[in-house]
Amino acid sequence: MGGRPPKPVEQHKLEGTFQKCRHADRGTNLEPLDGVDCPESITGKAREMWESLVPALCRARLVTAASLPTLEHAFYWWQQAQVCRDIVEAAGGSGAYLLQLAPQAVNHLNLALKYEQEFEKVMAQFGDTPVNAARVRGNVTEKKLDTDAILKIMGNG
Repeated sequence: MGGRPPKPVEQHKLEGTFQKCRHADRGTNLEPLDGVDCPESITGKAREMWESLVPALCRARLVTAASLPTLEHAFYWWQQAQVCRDIVEAAGGSGAYLLQLAPQAVNHLNLALKYEQEFEKVMAQFGDTPVNAARVRGNVTEKKLDTDAILKIMGNG
């Protein structure tokens, strides 16, 4: 029902099927950010995680001004998961926590897993694993014709 995903603009240009009326407005024209400060709302282990992951995403040219709220949302979920994990660890670890858990009590271990899954869903958009990285298109940039491998092979025309 969904059909095949559209070809990237670069592929249309290589194949000679590029039509300005159909393909010129595809992708994003937002400039990638060189660096991003961690929001004040992100603290603790989530801030450490931000400082280790987000600079790499910026170097890969995957972070734009439009993606900042999405990233902040992802790290908010990571932060909530760490709060739940701290509650479980304070009870003596997951085994001890589950043994003392009352039947109607909030299960912080399950909440931590749920929050971590939310974090992973958002980070998949940025290519957090090799499989997801293959699916990420990245920021669309205009390529110079003289750097195109096909044109070099053809002798620039």
